[in-house]
Amino acid sequence: MSSIKKGSFAPIYLLMGTEPFFIDQVTNLLLNFVVDEHARDFDSTILYGKETLPEQIIETAKRFPMMGSHQLVVVREAQYLDRSMDSLLPYLENPQAQTVLVFCYKHKKLDKRKKSYKSIAKSGIILETKPLYEDQVATWIKDRGLKYSFNFHPHAIPLLVSFLGTDLGKIDKELQKLSNQVTQGQEITPSIIEKYIGYSKDFNGFELQKALGKRDLEHSFRIIRYMASNVKKHPITLTITILFNFFQKLLLFQGLPSPSKAPTVLGVSPYFVKDYQAAARFYSMKQIAQVIGHIKEADMKSKGVGAQNISTEELLKELIIKIISS
Repeated sequence: MSSIKKGSFAPIYLLMGTEPFFIDQVTNLLLNFVVDEHARDFDSTILYGKETLPEQIIETAKRFPMMGSHQLVVVREAQYLDRSMDSLLPYLENPQAQTVLVFCYKHKKLDKRKKSYKSIAKSGIILETKPLYEDQVATWIKDRGLKYSFNFHPHAIPLLVSFLGTDLGKIDKELQKLSNQVTQGQEITPSIIEKYIGYSKDFNGFELQKALGKRDLEHSFRIIRYMASNVKKHPITLTITILFNFFQKLLLFQGLPSPSKAPTVLGVSPYFVKDYQAAARFYSMKQIAQVIGHIKEADMKSKGVGAQNISTEELLKELIIKIISS
């Protein structure tokens, strides 16, 4: 991205992987920097792999720019060209200097054994993106927040991760929304998140894991009733992931020689170590192992394996009873 901003372009970019946010970031940068705004109608072309033949890509890439030093050809949905990528070899082996050809290859990777991959590696740039882990997402949100001059309350970032998961594109849209609602330098608190993102500070996956950590059955039931009434904001897959991550980290915590090592080993803020200390008093390592088994079983049922016509609320109730009874 630094090279692109300096006007140093590779003739071919293969942007591939399972985290589309980074692919979009690089693509948008190329769209803004390769061709001047006044020339974009003439020297920028967007193609789609699902409906474009390799011959059409080659023909387009071989054109000369009409108004500037470069033309830009972006192939979106390039993963649909997977079986025909090697048909592009005549161009990939001898790319045109005045063309910047970009393949947006989302949600999968081009086989490194293919001749097309090896050819792009020689003459162009390959970026492979991967999803961030939950603890990495927290750091990413903090860094991304600097762009908007956000000052996060210690509770805010973990709550955002709990509510939005690890989808960076979704998180970035919500951060943009917040930037239009708060003043520069204003502290981003759970209340602000609740107000502008629609998050409930009392009823969410993060609070559910705390309630289960204390074996609080009544409060756990209140939380899941609220969450089950709005499955779009609280999808069961995200809830199960949050609980799995919590108990997996709790298992690691139980094996630590000292709680002081928890932030490094668990990848959590020191602020939240107390939650694991509290839960560790209620669950032995054997019980935690049983809980993880119950969570995996619930995950399978949520996908229709071993259970039919069961509501989200009933499935979560069943899971909670099993967890607290472990």
